[in-house]
Amino acid sequence: MKKVKKEEGISKTSVLHGLENRNHKRATSELYTEKEGVVVVSNVKKHFIVGDNNISVLDGVGLKIKQGDFAMLVGPSGCGKSTLLHIVYGLEAPTEGEVFIKGTDIWKHTKNWRADFRNKGVGFIPQQAFWLKSLSVLENVAVPSIIGGLKFHEGLEKAAQMLELVGMSQWSKHRPFDLSGGQQQRVALARALLLNPWFIIADEPTGNLDHKSGVELMDLIKQLNDRFDITILMVTHNPEQYAYATKVFKMLDGQIAEVVENKKRKLKK
Repeated sequence: MKKVKKEEGISKTSVLHGLENRNHKRATSELYTEKEGVVVVSNVKKHFIVGDNNISVLDGVGLKIKQGDFAMLVGPSGCGKSTLLHIVYGLEAPTEGEVFIKGTDIWKHTKNWRADFRNKGVGFIPQQAFWLKSLSVLENVAVPSIIGGLKFHEGLEKAAQMLELVGMSQWSKHRPFDLSGGQQQRVALARALLLNPWFIIADEPTGNLDHKSGVELMDLIKQLNDRFDITILMVTHNPEQYAYATKVFKMLDGQIAEVVENKKRKLKK
């Protein structure tokens, strides 16, 4: 029988058995059902019907992210990370369970309400950003201001401030595709911050970057997390990045198998 590879002293078998322990039950039944914090996911399940088969992707997931947390969602491919992220972002409905953002269950509202919630309340950094080719870097960053109800000139002023915050002011008049991958992700971060969101979702933001650019982006995100108490939920496949997080949710087979909490530390400038 092939040996199960261990990660930080915990095997796949022991993690699954650990789901039955009293501490895990207490966490899911008491802590994660509180309607407090920025993001609270309570007993979320997701099933897909494929032909005659009912496929379970998420099986009773619960997690809680507080103000100022830098939370990471990690685990092997196919464990349910992306599905959970889409449910929290309001894109994909859960089969069962609740998702509270700032105390409001987003899946008890309309599709239009969720779209407005995403546009105004959540900053998003994808693995590869989408740009309008005809617009400059500054104008691309300012685009969400129109959705947010600001006049475009107000959005441009705010965008300039965000570009300065991420160290990209000198590139504001360029086209995004003139920039390197790392620079584009800094611009994507500036755009995510534009409307002062409740929290930021980052979906493997360093996935297409070289190591040096990835470290620089992670350092910047962490510095902003420390400086402004910005709440972040990030998906990553890179174990080296776990050290940036205050809380790591390890997923396995559609469940939260382990929660690792780190003391919040500030990076050296």
